[in-house]
Parts: sequence; structure tokens; C-alpha cells
Amino acid sequence: MKKTKLIALTMVVAIMLVGAGYAAWTDTLNINTTVNTGRLDLHFVDEEKLVLASHVTGQVGYDQDETGDNDWDIANVTLSNLYPGATADVTLKIQNNSTIPVKMNTIMDIRSANWGPNGENFKQIGASIRFFDSNGVAGVFDNTTTYANPWEPSHLANTELPVGGYAKLSFTFTASDTIDENATFTFNPEAIFKQFNQ
Repeated sequence: MKKTKLIALTMVVAIMLVGAGYAAWTDTLNINTTVNTGRLDLHFVDEEKLVLASHVTGQVGYDQDETGDNDWDIANVTLSNLYPGATADVTLKIQNNSTIPVKMNTIMDIRSANWGPNGENFKQIGASIRFFDSNGVAGVFDNTTTYANPWEPSHLANTELPVGGYAKLSFTFTASDTIDENATFTFNPEAIFKQFNQ
């Protein structure tokens, strides 16, 4: 019986020592993680191109929006001294300084009231857009060309504007035969971009 008590006592002491030994080998690790998200940063660049019919005057000015990022987010196109049949071609450059590629969602524009409710002072208003990578190589759109109609979302659905790339947004205005005399017309295009995977 003494032998049994001794074995039982030995077993209890052994189990206690194993538990103490296990506790001696524990450790704690702290994991600190930093997550940086991407950002969208597109803006107009002061490299516009105006091709105006004889005697037509025009200019492009830029403004900042309310975000306070010091970028030119608003383009103001002003055309004057137009006459029936006169044309004006305006090309604006949009730089992608985002950290991710983007897709163009759509384009909207604000026109001065004297364009008329249906733009009757102009018989044609055309638009095209081209995307370029940072090396100046043109991208191909869903319509299998390097040009797309920015008012046609199906042309823009799958084409990305790469990081560091740029877009050239062009408009052609042709004055109607009944264009108002002595009028100045303003046009403010708004290109809406989204992240590449949306």
C-alpha cells in the first residue's frame, strides 16, 4: 500500500511539473498592421488645343473644385464670334495621377443657356476620347478603335486608363445657320471616372 501511495504521489508531482513546464514555454506575439488604400486623382492639364474657324475666338480656363486638392477639376470653354457654319475644335487633356487604373463612366456637360434647349444654335456637337499610357501609346476601346464616343457608355465599359496615363477629350462644335448674333457660348465638360474594377 505504501508503494501504491508513493506511485500515486509521484504521478501527481509529475503531472504538476509537466503543467509548470508547459507554462514556461508560452509566449505572446503582437501584430501591428498598416493598410494603405488607393486614391483616385484625375484632373485637367493646361495643354488644351483649340482649332477655330477664321475670326472665331475661344479660350479654355480651369478652376478648382471644392475638394481643396489644388487640381484643375473644372474646364471652362468659351467660344465667341461664331457665325453660320463656323467650327471650333477643342481638345482637353486629363491626367491620371491615381494610384490605381480607372475607367471612364460617362461625360456630362453644362452649357450656357443661350445654346438653346436642344442646342439649336449648333447643328453638330461631336465628341471623342482617347486613352494613352504614360509612354504615349494609345489604348484600344471596346469598339476596336483608339477613339471612343464619351457619350456612349458601351464604348467605355472595359477600357482602363492606366496609372500615370492620360486621356484626350475632344469636342467639335459647328454653328447652325440660325446661330444667335453677338453671343458668347460657354461649355463645361465633366468627365466622370471610376475605379478599374467597377
